Amino acid sequence: MTGYKHILIAVDLEVGGTQLLTKAQALTDTAQIHLIHVEDHPVTGYGDATGHNHSVNEVQIRQTIYPKLAALADSHNIPHQNLHITFGDPAHEVHQLAKLLDIDLIITGSHGKHGLKHLLSSTSSSIHSGAKCDVLSIYTG
Repeated sequence: MTGYKHILIAVDLEVGGTQLLTKAQALTDTAQIHLIHVEDHPVTGYGDATGHNHSVNEVQIRQTIYPKLAALADSHNIPHQNLHITFGDPAHEVHQLAKLLDIDLIITGSHGKHGLKHLLSSTSSSIHSGAKCDVLSIYTG
């Protein structure tokens, strides 16, 4: 595994991020590591039923997510210029960034879901099926 030069780790900030980075860094001490966190596109508009403005934009979401992603990166000595927050379909966004950065290994977490839960939450499977480089799933519980 020491042949990898550019690793992209798809992190879920709610589950297993530290575990993923710890295991990924155990694989190499020379690869450049990038982190990506993908969010759904924000829902915008006004809440007519409630009378409150429910407008949220990507800037507000980034302001909430970035400190968490930066703290995770800091705890593993990953430079902030290697942090990426994107919006949309997780597999598509991971594949696009992997191509842009010439990534040779994508690492994603696996939550060990089975049956219907696995079918409904197949982000890891989608990343595997469309990747143009090696993909490693690490069980995060």
